[in-house]
Amino acid sequence: MSATTIEQDDKALALRRQGSSFAAIARDLGFERASDATRAFNRALRTRPAKEQKEVRDEENRRLDVLVQGVKSREGLPADDVERKLRNIERLRTQLMAS
Repeated sequence: MSATTIEQDDKALALRRQGSSFAAIARDLGFERASDATRAFNRALRTRPAKEQKEVRDEENRRLDVLVQGVKSREGLPADDVERKLRNIERLRTQLMAS
């Protein structure tokens, strides 16, 4: 992995911890897609000591819990959209918790 990649990954982690969305992180760091920012965040996370990994995962799980509640509480959102959004959030959680 190049020094530039490591630096971008670290920035992605820092921006996410500050509350930036993955879409905003992708724009800020020049990634093509939000999923690229998600991968950068997760790569950086896995380089951190176990204690920090737990802290970040706890923070991110709380953020994802809020997203789930927001999706479930949106009135008028078609059921297919609700299911799709919930699947995407669960995918993020699965990636977050992977070793």
